[in-house]
Amino acid sequence: MERGKPAAPSTPGNARVSKQTAAVLVIDDSDIDRQVMVELLTGAGLTVRELPSPIGATRIARDVGAKVVVIDQNLPALNGAKLAALFRSNPALHDIKLVLISSSDEQEMTKLVTDAGADAFVSKTRMHTELVRVVKRLMVG
Repeated sequence: MERGKPAAPSTPGNARVSKQTAAVLVIDDSDIDRQVMVELLTGAGLTVRELPSPIGATRIARDVGAKVVVIDQNLPALNGAKLAALFRSNPALHDIKLVLISSSDEQEMTKLVTDAGADAFVSKTRMHTELVRVVKRLMVG
């Protein structure tokens, strides 16, 4: 979503996402959490696309040229760690930075981040203060 422009339609798989570039792709089934993340990131001047499910996530990330993908750990059908591992198994997506986000136990999440090959973890309880900082750090690192 560009600042001041509406996000792409949030339909399962978001098949109608345009080819417009986006620095960040946010994937979360919670409309409220996803909207908060989009607002935080666009408020920091980043271009963002959003998905309500993991369906089509790897294709869309590639199509929009995402640099960072923020993935909710507790997605139905395919959890965040499994989706992160899917990104990591595709050589064409290897350079995309992955952030898992969850309200789950932080020690458990730290292990999942490592096991899945993700680059960072942000607790949903601290996303207001940490998400933008972590995403921007990954974009330059």
